[in-house]
Parts: sequence; C-alpha cells; structure tokens
Amino acid sequence: MRINLLNLFLFTFFCFSNLSAQKQKDSTKVCPVEFSATYIGDVVGNATGGITTGVNYLGAANLSLSLETEKANWWKGGQFFVKGGNTHGSSPSEELIGDFQIISNIDGGGNHTYLFECWYKQQIGNVNLTFGLQDLNAEFANTDNASYYINSSFGIPSTIPENIPSPIFPITAIGLSVNWDINENFSWKNIIYSGEIYDFDYNEYNIKWNINPNDGILAVTEFNYSSNQKYNCTYKIGSYYYNKPKKTGAYNYGFYFMGDQNIGQWAENKKLDLFVQTAVNPTKSSYHKYYIGGGVNFYGLGDKRGENCLGLGVAHAGFKNMQFKHETVIEAFYKANFLNHFYIQPDIQYIISPAGRDIISNNALAIILRCGIEI
Repeated sequence: MRINLLNLFLFTFFCFSNLSAQKQKDSTKVCPVEFSATYIGDVVGNATGGITTGVNYLGAANLSLSLETEKANWWKGGQFFVKGGNTHGSSPSEELIGDFQIISNIDGGGNHTYLFECWYKQQIGNVNLTFGLQDLNAEFANTDNASYYINSSFGIPSTIPENIPSPIFPITAIGLSVNWDINENFSWKNIIYSGEIYDFDYNEYNIKWNINPNDGILAVTEFNYSSNQKYNCTYKIGSYYYNKPKKTGAYNYGFYFMGDQNIGQWAENKKLDLFVQTAVNPTKSSYHKYYIGGGVNFYGLGDKRGENCLGLGVAHAGFKNMQFKHETVIEAFYKANFLNHFYIQPDIQYIISPAGRDIISNNALAIILRCGIEI
C-alpha cells in the first residue's frame, strides 16, 4: 500500500509539472501551477581529529509543486503545495566527525525517498490557515542570514530537535498553523502538531500520518518584528511546549530568540548583515540546556547582483549532566552563484569538543565543497 501511494504521488507530481511547463509556453495565460527542483551535493573531508580522517559524499534532491486557486479561476486565497525529497550518500557526522550539531544540513541519515510537505493554505484577510504535512523550520525558528550556513544548528537551534520530537528535515508531520499579519511590522505565528513522529524504519516514505492527541501534542508560538527602513531587520521570539499524556510527567518546553540586522550598505548590491540565535530549555529532564549562535554575512563580493555571500559564524551548544560541557562550531564559507541556477560553496568548519559520541574526540577540521542546482 505504501509503494502504491508513493507511485501515485510521483505520477501526479510529474503530470502536473508537465502541465505547468506546457502552459508556461503561452505567455498570454497565467499558469496556476509552479514547479521547482533543487539538488545539493556535499563533498566532505575531515582533515584532522574527530573519528577518523577521510572524505565522503552526500546529496539531497527536492521536487515541489504549487497550485494557486485564484490563478486557476477557482477561489481566492488558496494554495496547494506538495514537496518530495531524496537523500543519499554517507553521513560525515556519523562516519568522520562524531559531532553533535550535525555538520551538514542535508544529512538525512542514509538513502531515503519520501514525501516532505503536503498542505493546503487559505488566506482570509490578514490571516493564513495551513493544514497538512508541514516543516516546522520553514516558518519557525529560522533566520535568513543563518540559512546560508551548512551546519545544521544554523538552520534551527539544536535545543529544539534534541529535546522534543521535531517535525523538521527529513521527517515532517501533520500540523495546523495560524499566521496573523497584524500590521506591516508585526506578525504572530502559531502551529500545533498531533501524534508521534515516526522515523524511516517504521515510516519509510513519510506517508503514515498519525493524528491522535493521546500520542502527544507539540505547540509552537512566535512573534515577528520586521522593518524595511535604512537598516532593515527582523527579530523573532518564540516558545514551544510538548507533552505526552500517556507518560506521566512527559513534557518539555523551551524559548528562543533570533534576529537579522543590516549594519551597512555600500552601493546598491553590497551590504553587511549580522544575525544572532539563542535558545534555552529549562526542563529538568533536558540534558541539552542552551544554544547560542551568531555571525556576519557580506553580500555582493565578486558579483554585481549582490547574490554572492561571504560568511563567518559560531554555533555553541551547552549540556548538563554529561561528560561533555559544550560543543562549539566555527564555520566560514563563500557562496558564489552563476548562470542563474547554479552555485558552489566552499566551506570550512572547526568543531571544538565533538559531542556526538560517548567517547571524547579531538577537535576536528572539516572541509566541504557544496554544489547546488535550483530550477
């Protein structure tokens, strides 16, 4: 049954993508369907420390399809979205580094093909309602500047996925979100997930969806402030709460704050941005208590469009009641875009006190070359 559903998904996906391509040939028509595809490949080498020196490769492919109901002449404010993914290759964190924060954000833990997102969104005035298979990190606990980095902690603070069942890459879950754009500067986002999150051993294609409050509820709320003045900025403060009624005392909660801040602009397409990430988990049962991250990005180096980015960041994870007190990652990269759809990103990460194993490892130096295609 799972294979049949997956085949049906892939068949439908490619049929709609072909329909999208055909309609786009006629410039007089507004196509309601948008198709996109991405591929990211990482060549990762560990030069010293960690588990062992060596080189491996991992990759991730994504296909997505979006349909807007108004463009299809159905009704206003609706959007259907589906996204499938594939991960393949070896895990550098497990085989080379032994780090806790996961050195590559496309490390899906092996070879998997799965349904990543599948939801419907309806806009009603200033409110967006979304129901379906959703990636928590797509809307919550993220910053634009930190998204350029390869280490996973820059995507979402490590206190969240390490302390609660988190519907993020590569396994997502069914959720209901309500996002309210209060005004041009403030917004309030909320989402609730119900049911367990099963790993690939039980949920091979991520098409087993369990909606049962008795299996646990995860609720996240986040306030956003953004300004497009001379020095534009975005600040976010949020909290999460998870409980599992079947287990007495099985609950967890935490708080986070993060922001992007522009501090300078030279010419039209050259700018300097800062970002910060902080997260705490005060629950007594939690062993990963806090996370602090931040960095600086310079855009426009070596190109006229302002797309290339040079970045330097630090991600620090703190623990309690473990033989490790902390793990710190220092990451530097340069992302260069070319031919509109391609990019390369040389990246260096120095991992201090790798804490992903039960034994203490020496500091590691990882060298990564990322190549990407976006269509």
